[in-house]
Amino acid sequence: MLPIRNETHWVYKTAQITRIGWFVFHLLFMAIFLASRPFFWLILPLFFAAFLIPQWSGYKVDSLAVKNYPLLELIFSGLFLIVGCYLLGEYSSFLAYPALCAGIYSKPGSVRWLLWSGFSVVPFLAVLAVGLDHLGLGVIDGFFFFGIGISVAKVIEAEKKTQLLLEENRRQNQLLEEYAKQIEKVTLLEERNRLARDLHDTVGHTFTSVIMGLDAASFLMKTSPEQAQEQVNMLSDVMRKSLGEIRTQIHQISPSEDREELSSQLKKIADDFALHTKTVIHFEHLGPKEMSISSQGTITLIRCLQESLTNAIRHGHANEIVITLKEEPEKVILTIKDNGKGMSDMKYGFGFSGMKERLESLQGNIHIKSSTNEGTVVSCFLPVMVNRLREELTQDDKSVNCG
Repeated sequence: MLPIRNETHWVYKTAQITRIGWFVFHLLFMAIFLASRPFFWLILPLFFAAFLIPQWSGYKVDSLAVKNYPLLELIFSGLFLIVGCYLLGEYSSFLAYPALCAGIYSKPGSVRWLLWSGFSVVPFLAVLAVGLDHLGLGVIDGFFFFGIGISVAKVIEAEKKTQLLLEENRRQNQLLEEYAKQIEKVTLLEERNRLARDLHDTVGHTFTSVIMGLDAASFLMKTSPEQAQEQVNMLSDVMRKSLGEIRTQIHQISPSEDREELSSQLKKIADDFALHTKTVIHFEHLGPKEMSISSQGTITLIRCLQESLTNAIRHGHANEIVITLKEEPEKVILTIKDNGKGMSDMKYGFGFSGMKERLESLQGNIHIKSSTNEGTVVSCFLPVMVNRLREELTQDDKSVNCG
């Protein structure tokens, strides 16, 4: 039997099951109306041959008989139509549905058009067997229904090609995601190495200077206590400055295993900054609570916040800062607004240039608005395209179903 279970499209299964019903209907018709005719036992074997040989030609999709199913349908169903019309003396539309099934199972190429010619000629031969006075619209059965079958086959072929393209697109997208993850790992490794070098240089230089200074102060304790005290005070100032630098470096580190939400990470940085600088900071989060963003995007926004807070205090002398994180389906917007002195001629320094480069590398951007005595507003835009692309692919997958 044709491989109904192995078929990949519901149209094939429906066509095969309906074909069985089509032959059962004609068998009942013959049993009721033609059983008394003398030619009944002659056409009955032809009928079963037309029903069984094409339908039970094989059970594997790639078997020779299944591949030539349309030709078997043409030979045996066509022969039964011609002989049946000759013995019955009337034309029958028996070939209509077998021609439709043959068209659905036909393969692209010249053979398809030869089969179409064959299914178009058989009804004319049946009419010739009956007589030309029976010529009517019925003779287009083979031509018309086989053409419909070809149209259905072309739709299925186009659907399968679309499915293959979607699967290839999905595979390429997975490769891109894996590549992006590798880039993130490399970037994070470079970032950690840079911070490690900065910490090593800062701590090593400072501790060496302090140790040497303390050694010198120990010799001055007995001979010149006042000079020793000045030396200790100076070393204390150096250590305070070094502690501030080390603390800044540590605050810039984003733990790789930390899967905390972006809003929570930004709020912690703001709270720590407010505690150390005695600045009033208001933090507001707008949008979904659990929106995912890449590690590189998270680091970029953290850097932008740190640089903006530092500039607001160091250059703007602000004492109140408002931070707003707005997360939308297609982008994330981080806004830092301070009440500092601002400036009329805004220029991108080293820090802001670095922020701009980081954002542009992720297809984002930065906008800075500042006026004298009116504070500064820094807005960082970062698109979130991965989720939207994944949703579109999911919708496409649902729209094409070959199962």
